[in-house]
Amino acid sequence: MKYALFVIFFALLNGCQSTSRDLGIKGEAAFTASDPQYGYVAHKPVKLGGFLRGSKYEGSHIEYFQSLTGPNGEPVKVKRLGSCCPFDDQSMPFGGGMLDKYELSYPGQKKPVIIYVNLYQFEAPKAPQGFTLL
Repeated sequence: MKYALFVIFFALLNGCQSTSRDLGIKGEAAFTASDPQYGYVAHKPVKLGGFLRGSKYEGSHIEYFQSLTGPNGEPVKVKRLGSCCPFDDQSMPFGGGMLDKYELSYPGQKKPVIIYVNLYQFEAPKAPQGFTLL
């Protein structure tokens, strides 16, 4: 009986060592927007919600930017450029809000891009074309 347990233990141990360590760094095409304007124009912002404390999606914008990669898994540098572009939404306490602009860049990219982000409303986010989400 001890011998059988010993053999099973080593078989399990060996099986764990053969587990793939690939973390899928290249992202998933399913998480990239099919619309080429998504995020790149003010009237089609990435809706991340989560800006307001205590909201259901609080902190989702941080997770989004941490999960965003270049097309081949490159780390993305994110720089907030400020607020812009007021929008109306009567469902919000003040009847609307402001979008934020972010500059995204990664190693090897020819020129940084600017995306528009809505931190008040939430829709399941995708990566703008040219980027992927892990």
